[in-house]
Amino acid sequence: MKVKLTELNTGYKGEKRISRLSEKQHAKAIISIVLVVVFVFTFVLSSVGIIPLDALFLRAKVSVSGSAERFPLAVSSDSSLVTNIAGDNIVILTTENIVIYSPNGKQLLNQPHIYAKPGISINGEKVVVFDRAGKGFMLIDCSELVYEGTAENTIISAEYGEKGNYALAVKGSGAESALNVYDKHNKKVFQWNCAHEHIVSITLSKNGRYAGVAVLGAENGELFTTVQYFGFDYKEPLNTQKISGVTPLDIQFTKFNVVTLLTDKGVFLVERKGEEYKTAASYYSAEFNSCDFSQNGKYIVTLAKYGSENVFEINLFSKSGKIKETISIDFEIKSTRMSDKYIFALGENKVMVYNLSGANVADISFKGEAFSLLPTDDFVYIASLDKITRCFSYGDTTVELSA
Repeated sequence: MKVKLTELNTGYKGEKRISRLSEKQHAKAIISIVLVVVFVFTFVLSSVGIIPLDALFLRAKVSVSGSAERFPLAVSSDSSLVTNIAGDNIVILTTENIVIYSPNGKQLLNQPHIYAKPGISINGEKVVVFDRAGKGFMLIDCSELVYEGTAENTIISAEYGEKGNYALAVKGSGAESALNVYDKHNKKVFQWNCAHEHIVSITLSKNGRYAGVAVLGAENGELFTTVQYFGFDYKEPLNTQKISGVTPLDIQFTKFNVVTLLTDKGVFLVERKGEEYKTAASYYSAEFNSCDFSQNGKYIVTLAKYGSENVFEINLFSKSGKIKETISIDFEIKSTRMSDKYIFALGENKVMVYNLSGANVADISFKGEAFSLLPTDDFVYIASLDKITRCFSYGDTTVELSA
């Protein structure tokens, strides 16, 4: 908030003029002292870890911007298929369109589609929407429709890379599935035919030169997952690793030369030149609860440990696959998500937020039923049946989710 001091009336003379000047200087001094005290106070709080300085500034910004009045956002329970986060923006995919809102609740994009079975893949601020029952797809960067195209065959999965390239896994002709990679000018730069299995998940490297693919197959009545590591300058995979008995959930480049695969029974790392895959974690499929990647290469896997005491464990992994923190929670977790700074655990009637050192930084209580969390470093958006409610990621809050 800006404070404007009344200018001196230069028509006054003598003692009266000196008195008015002193009042002005006195007001300036008071304002300066208040600003110094506020700065010192927030700096001390930030330094001792009570509340971050950026969290205080965010609250001040929201209080004067009026953006809180735009929340909760109304959504249609009949047509909404997916709600998620792209960068800091809210993404809602429906049976008819894709809508993107800014963190302040302003609509940035409303793009209609005619896809029979719409699917979506999000990579940071890059979004690809595609038809699982057809060939159509759209590339969206932040809030801009970049390209709308048609694939060679029915699309199975897709990924939009940070460099503007993109990959489509399609049902193959003469093969079970095929991977096609295109540059930012929509020119095909790589193709790989998968003879017997289905391509489930794709990741593209940050430099736009490599891809990791998770392929699901079956052999002698047992499922297996194959990780293929591709360089677009080579016809054959740079590395192929077969992992028996696991179902792939997600795959991502967590380091420059490391592809990390999250599955229902473990976490596995495949290096570009590694002779064997590495097992970062093993667990039973019955223990698995949820998992999530952040954009900084870190990720979480949450396990349900049932026994004499039911405990949920959130394991935070580094880019190299080492467990950095384990957070134990004594209430039932529906799902967990993470941003670059925080970990979010959704319970029956609350959301707990932890920093990457495992410290609890927020306790959000709510009335109603929450279906999913959409987390960012600044806010956590709670999706319920007919609306999306916004809360600060830091600090305790109570909200009403019911209609």
